[in-house]
Amino acid sequence: MAEAHTQGGAPVRYPGDLSLGGFIDRDTMRFVRDYPHPPALVWAALTDPAQLGKWLWPCKSFEARLGGVGVFDPGREFQVRVTEFEPQRLLNLGGLFRFELAAQGPGCRLTVDLKRPPEGWSPMGLAGFHGWLGRLTRLLAGAPQDEVEAWASGIWNSVFHHCEWELRRFVSSGEPVIWRVHFAENDERLTPEAEAQLDRLAGLLLDRDLAVTIDGFGDDPCGEAESLSLCAARVRAASARLQAAGVAKGRINVAFVLGNYHYLVERDAEAGRAFNRRIELRPVY
Repeated sequence: MAEAHTQGGAPVRYPGDLSLGGFIDRDTMRFVRDYPHPPALVWAALTDPAQLGKWLWPCKSFEARLGGVGVFDPGREFQVRVTEFEPQRLLNLGGLFRFELAAQGPGCRLTVDLKRPPEGWSPMGLAGFHGWLGRLTRLLAGAPQDEVEAWASGIWNSVFHHCEWELRRFVSSGEPVIWRVHFAENDERLTPEAEAQLDRLAGLLLDRDLAVTIDGFGDDPCGEAESLSLCAARVRAASARLQAAGVAKGRINVAFVLGNYHYLVERDAEAGRAFNRRIELRPVY
């Protein structure tokens, strides 16, 4: 049954909205959500392709069994295999996403453990998972889709810096977990400041024998295709600088090249657009 979704014209805050994830060890981040719904209802949302597509990723198919395969397509198609499966209790997707349900009175508790991916932790990805769990909460409550989208569109920036702080405190031993390099408008060339940053980063990578993952973002006055091309060129420029400083090409990974997407600050002034115009380099701690 759908619940009331406004209070005096303001969106409803659901209990889990304030429950941020945290590291239980360097390789595991945990989220916990308590629901008033029975385990069977939550389990259906974890295993039904139509429901998965509403809160997690667009889902083409999902085989709810041990060894089954889920096919998702959030822009590019990929598959995950079910590595643990106990109906209404335990679901593990590819060894990276582990969902455990436990009855709690008339409701249940969902514990989600995220395992460190091969390309390392991403504050963006962790913040995104907080958002996905918020979508799940609203799906279970029967919230209208426009409310879900309105909430999800603003939550990423709200928790991104918490995730970055968690990583710096519990994983990287205090070292920066993101190195942000900025660019001039419509320009792929590294500035002298950017070159100095990358040289310092190369020293850290070599000293601690670390790989690095690069994400590219932009906020240039150009179309989507141009923005993606410009971001890719900026990523290549940074990679070339790291290699020139001695970092092996095989230790430099590219995760996302997103163009004019994922803004850190508002875009209504040039200072904001300049700050958004960046690549992010994540040492794989």
